[in-house]
Amino acid sequence: MSFTKKQISNFLSGKILFRFTISNEFIIAFNEHEELFTFDEIEKVVESNLDYWKTISDKIPNNFYSNWQSLSDRIATIRKYFTELEEFNLDDVTHYLYYNLSTSQESRGQDSFTYIFAISSPIDRDAEIRKIKSFVSFYIQQTNTYAEEAVKCFIRLSKNPELAGSYLSNSSQYQFYPALYLLRKNFSNIRENVSDFETNIVSPLTRKLEEISAESDEQYREITAFTETKHNEIQQQFDNKVIELEEFQKSINNWQKDKQDRLANLEETYKNKLSLETPEQLWNERAEEYRKRAKNWTLALVINVIALIWIFKQLVLVIHNYSLNIKKEIPFISESFIFISVISFFIYIVRVLIKIVMSNHHLAAEYKQKAALTRFYQSLTYAGTDIDREERLIIINSLFSRVDTGLIKTDNSNDSEAILAILSKNIKS
Repeated sequence: MSFTKKQISNFLSGKILFRFTISNEFIIAFNEHEELFTFDEIEKVVESNLDYWKTISDKIPNNFYSNWQSLSDRIATIRKYFTELEEFNLDDVTHYLYYNLSTSQESRGQDSFTYIFAISSPIDRDAEIRKIKSFVSFYIQQTNTYAEEAVKCFIRLSKNPELAGSYLSNSSQYQFYPALYLLRKNFSNIRENVSDFETNIVSPLTRKLEEISAESDEQYREITAFTETKHNEIQQQFDNKVIELEEFQKSINNWQKDKQDRLANLEETYKNKLSLETPEQLWNERAEEYRKRAKNWTLALVINVIALIWIFKQLVLVIHNYSLNIKKEIPFISESFIFISVISFFIYIVRVLIKIVMSNHHLAAEYKQKAALTRFYQSLTYAGTDIDREERLIIINSLFSRVDTGLIKTDNSNDSEAILAILSKNIKS
């Protein structure tokens, strides 16, 4: 972030002040220890003096302008430093001012300092600056050389008027003209002309008013910029919060929809469980029952086969002797026919027993498959799988169709159609 001039002034207020130290040869009535300035004030003082000596430099070369220009550049660097600060730390600021602005400083208490600017030039905060400027205006009309020396001579004569005679006799223009100017002022009893009045009174007042106006405009721009910046920041934060709320609302809606879907799936699963729990239990019981029957019939088959083999062994002799008597009475019946008939009867009995065993195994597997299919259908419903009408009809058809025992082939198409017709009325599309 960047700080405004007002914010910088508030930070520095009472903590950091500035003053000038100027040689006596450049001042008439200026007390450097009493004239203390804030950073904003020192900036304006330097600017006003720089502007004045720049106008003089355009007419007559002088070092006063370059001195103020150098100080103005340093102050501009400090101003830029202030505006680029991310955080205002007083210790960092004082260190920066010491190494980049002025190494001369005075302590005024805890965390309070006064930085001193040494400059070789008259200053407009001098109480007699009007006299100096008036002389400068007079001097540049007479010559365009030795401006600094002329100003120093004028200030020296202003403090020591008795030296004017010796300066008048001097051939150097920078000594002669200051003495001449003072004699004209003192002995001719002539007031400053209109030009001097305008230059030394009206112009400074005009510049002061312009400074006040510029300062007001600048403060207005700062306030406007600050307000606009904060408004934009607040608007941006508001927009971000709106976006966050929209995203949050969207996530809430998605979460609500997901929970509603899951709840609907759970309700559907529960309904299916209620409707299919009893058939599933019945089919498991039937599967276990037929499995046990298959074991029992298998055991019966083994026992019957062993018994039949033993019976067949015992009957061989009996049938042989009996067949001899039968053969005498019925000569067309052979002995082999009787044996084949008995063996066929035994094989028929074994085949019937095998079919009963296989039928029970088949029924046990069918009912176990129905129970597994029921559980699978319930798991699909719980997982939220979208099962359409045709798929449900296929599943229900598989669940409730008649089981083929394997003994007798029956046509159960009519019954299946009746069951599907009844169930389809309660299936949701």
